[in-house]
Amino acid sequence: THGFLVFIFVTSHLFGKINENKKYKTIPSQNDKWIAIDKLQHFTYSCFISFGTQYILVNKLDHRESKALPISSLLSLSAGILKEINDKRGGSYFSYKDMVANGIGILTAVIIINFEPD
Repeated sequence: THGFLVFIFVTSHLFGKINENKKYKTIPSQNDKWIAIDKLQHFTYSCFISFGTQYILVNKLDHRESKALPISSLLSLSAGILKEINDKRGGSYFSYKDMVANGIGILTAVIIINFEPD
């Protein structure tokens, strides 16, 4: 599982660097596709922010899993919202599709954190 997560992170980072150099030739929001490396990055970063925050809260600050989970999820969601607001202020647009990818990443983290093997 760890190898798969590292693979997703490295792949999304590499492809993201390739896509940064491409400029929009039409209205930017028209290029906001549901299936894009950008969405994988949003998913991955949101998931990792949730995991990292959860780890710190539970293992370093002695919070219970159930109390830490809403905090870690909210922090990850806040980071995604702030990123989209910053994009809009920078002359781009607020992408609701990016926010959906963030939400799916957070939901995935919640499911994994709550998973208890038999």
